[in-house]
Order: sequence, then C-alpha cells, then structure tokens
Amino acid sequence: MTEPPGDPYARYRPDGYTQGQAPQQPAQYPPQQPTAPPYYPPQQQQPQYYPPQQPRKKRHWVRNTLLGFTGLIVLIVIISVAVNGGSKGTPTASGGGASANAAPAAPQAAHSGSAAPQAAKIGTAVRDGKFQFTITSISHAKSVGDTADGLGDTAQGEYTILHVTVTNISGQPQTLDDSSQYVYDASGRKYDVSTSADVDLNSASGSDSVFFNDINPGNTVHGELAFDMPKGVKAVKAELHDSAFSDGVTVILR
Repeated sequence: MTEPPGDPYARYRPDGYTQGQAPQQPAQYPPQQPTAPPYYPPQQQQPQYYPPQQPRKKRHWVRNTLLGFTGLIVLIVIISVAVNGGSKGTPTASGGGASANAAPAAPQAAHSGSAAPQAAKIGTAVRDGKFQFTITSISHAKSVGDTADGLGDTAQGEYTILHVTVTNISGQPQTLDDSSQYVYDASGRKYDVSTSADVDLNSASGSDSVFFNDINPGNTVHGELAFDMPKGVKAVKAELHDSAFSDGVTVILR
C-alpha cells in the first residue's frame, strides 16, 4: 500500500494548521484578564424646589354676621333701657296709692352740710322706674301651698315672705318680674326669690300676683315674695326693681 501523498501546500499554510482544520491561535502569555466595565459613581439627585403655598384666607363672614347681629340686639336693649328703664328709686310719702299721672318729686339741690335722706322702711312707698312699691308686712313659714296633696313647696331653711303692693305709675304697661327682687341679711349676703313658692302664694287667676304679672298704667296688684333663707337668719333690707336693668330701691326691714 502506498501512503497518501502529503499536503503539497503545507509549507504555505500557517503553523498549526492541518488540512480540514482551522488554524490554532498560539497561546498568549500571560493570558489576558477580562476588562471590567468603567465605574461611574451614581449621581445625586438634586432636591426639587416647590414654592411655598400661600395660606388660604379664612372666610369669617358667618362669624362677623353673628357678631353684628348680637351687637344689634345689645344696642336695642341698651336703648330700650335708657328710654323706658327705671330711674333711681326714690321714697314717696307713706299711705295712699299714687295716681297714674303723678310726677316724681323734684330733686332737692345739694348743699354742704345737708342731711342724707332717710332710708325707706316698711309701710313707706318707694318708686323705681314705672313702679311704686310698698312693703306692708313680713311673715315667715316653713312651707307654702297645699303641701298635704304634694302641691306646695317646703323651704330648705325658712321662707321670709314680703307682703307687697305694686302700682304702675307710668303711662305704659310694665311687667312685674318677681325674680328681679332681692333681700339681704345682716352679713350682706344676697338672696334670690323662690319663684315656685311665689306661684303657690299668689292667686291662681293672676289678678293679685307678683309672679311675672303685666300691670297696665294706674293699676295696682297685691302679692307676696318668698325668699328661702337659713332658719334663724333675718332679712334686714329688700332691693326692689321695676325690671332686671333698673337701679332699684332699698327698703329697710328692721
């Protein structure tokens, strides 16, 4: 057998190349390391700027409307008191009711050395605003009304009861409010009226009553004012008003 002829072009081929195979690349020394990708530091994000928001204007029209309405009511009350409210109470001569058109006594001119006016006492008629008051007597009771049937009232201490006569001396009707009347003890403590006891004491028809009674000009009512005071404590003076806004007049009770 004859050997196959050699590659006649072997000398023209690159080293490491054999027929039918791709030439082998010579090994490189030292072997090349893979190159790492370039490093870029992360960029910091710049803070975003937002312009400050302007505060919204609050709408106060509802509050201002209510305040204006309240101020109007207060102004009306002040004007009403100034026009129709009671003047400072002054005592009048005792005995006999005053006429509807009776004019108040003219004030005496003040001068040095003049004596102070005497305080009104029980039985003396005194005036405050549209009303003339006369305390005719004082009584005391532990309970008032029909307590047997559970309809009356019993005092926490003891009721001091003022028997009064009230005449409207003005030319306009005026409401007599028992809650505007007060008494004081010797220590200066102030006592409110007991309205529930007043309802029991005064007539059911209201013709003679000091409990929220509307009195027309020239008319006179008789009634009783009850004050719940500690037992043994005496009322030394009363303060009577023709309305809650009047100056009032003082009557000595002892």
